[in-house]
Amino acid sequence: MTQKSHSHQPLKVYLCDLTHDTVILVSDTIPINIGFIGAYANKIHGKNIELSFFKYPNTVIQAIKDNPPDVIALSNYSWNSNLSEMMVGLAKKYNPNVVTIQGGTNFPHDNESQLSFLMKRPNTDVYVELEAEVAFSELLTKILDARDGGASLFDGTEMPGCVYLVPSARHSANPVFVKGQMPVRVRELDDIPSPYLNGMLDSFFDGKLTPFLETNRGCPFSCTFCHTGNEYFNKINMFSMERVKEEILYIAPKMAERGIVNLHLADTNFAMYPRDKEICEVLLETQKKYGWPRQVMATTGKNSKERVIEITSIMGNTFSVNMSVQSMDPSVLKNINRSNIKLNHYMEINKQLNATGRATKGEVIIGLPGETRQSFVHGLQQILEAGTSTICCYSLMLLHGTRFKEPAYREEFQIKGKYRIVPLNYGEYDGDRIFDIEETGIANKDMSFDDYLWIRRLSLMIEVLHNSRPFHELFKYVSSYEYSLFDFIMRVNDSFDSAPEKVKEVVNGFLNETKGELWNSEEELVAHYRRDENYNRLLKGEVGGNIIYKYKAMSLAFYNEAWVDFIAQICQKILSEKIQNPEAQQKAFEDINLLAVYVKNKLKGLLNVHGEVAPSSMTSPYDIQTWSKSQDGLALNAFKFLEPIQYEFEYSEGQLAERTDLFKRYGTHANALSKIVTRVSNVESLFRKINIHGAHQKEGPENKVDQFIRYTLSN
Repeated sequence: MTQKSHSHQPLKVYLCDLTHDTVILVSDTIPINIGFIGAYANKIHGKNIELSFFKYPNTVIQAIKDNPPDVIALSNYSWNSNLSEMMVGLAKKYNPNVVTIQGGTNFPHDNESQLSFLMKRPNTDVYVELEAEVAFSELLTKILDARDGGASLFDGTEMPGCVYLVPSARHSANPVFVKGQMPVRVRELDDIPSPYLNGMLDSFFDGKLTPFLETNRGCPFSCTFCHTGNEYFNKINMFSMERVKEEILYIAPKMAERGIVNLHLADTNFAMYPRDKEICEVLLETQKKYGWPRQVMATTGKNSKERVIEITSIMGNTFSVNMSVQSMDPSVLKNINRSNIKLNHYMEINKQLNATGRATKGEVIIGLPGETRQSFVHGLQQILEAGTSTICCYSLMLLHGTRFKEPAYREEFQIKGKYRIVPLNYGEYDGDRIFDIEETGIANKDMSFDDYLWIRRLSLMIEVLHNSRPFHELFKYVSSYEYSLFDFIMRVNDSFDSAPEKVKEVVNGFLNETKGELWNSEEELVAHYRRDENYNRLLKGEVGGNIIYKYKAMSLAFYNEAWVDFIAQICQKILSEKIQNPEAQQKAFEDINLLAVYVKNKLKGLLNVHGEVAPSSMTSPYDIQTWSKSQDGLALNAFKFLEPIQYEFEYSEGQLAERTDLFKRYGTHANALSKIVTRVSNVESLFRKINIHGAHQKEGPENKVDQFIRYTLSN
């Protein structure tokens, strides 16, 4: 396309994808979204515009003061919406003629809600909705023409993809709402130049941010809780394989130099398409050559699970396979326009993955329309008994751009919401305290608020007890007495009154914070946290974090011994019910006590900057390691050594280095630890390594001897 020549200086355009960073760097990905917007705009306008890119709030604040922009455009998500609005207000302060633009998923679809949204954001001139590269560049053309004496902006003329209020009538009793036609989607995605390959994003390879890679756009599914469920996104468009490969090869050495091990994929259904196999093969090449990526965070495909397994297996444990179901209840799935694979198929996939040592992740949402407390618990039981490695129970987010913000849909299911701070997304910028807020579903016609709280506590139990397998050895012992993992978790959940005080402190803290984080309105929340004493509680990490991960991290880092004692106590109660012979019962109690010591040693110092990291040891008559990994159902006493051995529990040099890096990147307070447990693909990899002095022969069935692990001498 030929660029039109403009006589003035280049239009100074600031593109921002901001993250809160007062307490911790919250959104720690390279801003590929504004990279795409800028790369396409540069292709169309060339020397007529001068682009600058920003991620960190204080950097753009200083730039606005030192060199105010002509145009500032910011991403708008639930986690940075108010921060972006604050920034456009600052830009108008330093240049009253600046054109302020926002865009992103945090925007309603219906006209009435869009009007209300813009009325609450008086400093935003225009919102570019949906896929924005073409619409934004066309808007820049209008801005350039207006600057050169053409038609004025925002005079009531419709512009594709743009939604705005006519400035002269914004504060009148009848504001004039203008909405252009739906923006055109880019079918040939390579028409958007790569912001990686053209160097636009090089400044964000700073050792703090993780690369974000997009290989396709769109989603064929219509889930009501997700913004890509809109039919606008139903067609899948793809970047060329050559481009994707080039980007991976461009990024890999830069990440290796800076010690970043992660990669985020923006695709909504990765590994569902045959060509994703090639992408994994390229990633495997860079992993072998550069040691990157060692962890890939992706949303894997909802269908074609066999293909997903095959493709992601190329990289071994680098990928976990998301087995997102959201609910196991057919009526609930119908209400949210979703279908799941059959349960027997789900179980078979988990079995295949577990057999090869790969993790699976099941995701469910609390409070979907039609879900009851009983149906939710039944669904959890099915997912657990299917052998799912990790189960994440998410609160229902009532997001703009989804049906959960539509009044009729909410009325149909009597969905009630309350407001809370998006975890860790707050801060003070240029003297102004900013809080980004989300609405979460806390009740509906089938689930009361008390049910919601009860399920949230159960969700914490699953996160602490099951995910990452910190107490696996104790669970495994009890399971040999035909006591299921689901029943065990429910038993622990129901035995809370007999828990040690430190465990009660954790669970009560979680419940109090779960209730205390909820507000009836955004205004009420902001007024509360603007006060110094309450804002300081946010800064100290007492409130305002991701509660479930915060209390999981606290449990593992500071209270793991109390949890072990509690779980061992429950184990002994179960065994006393299962074993009638007094001698056998006493022997089982001794085994539980031994395993409790083993687990405590394994977890000692975990995620605790002040915790003990020196090696520890214990003696054992059993090969606990091999038994804990065995799938053959043999009891612990089948793994007995001829004479006791000594276990050593120690952190490897690599683990200590990773520990130091994680503390440096995120911090050591409770909210920082909550971020760490979400950024480490497998928290189990942070547990102490377990070594045995010497090789020891075991008692047990002859035909099992050769299957026992061969031990190497420790230091």
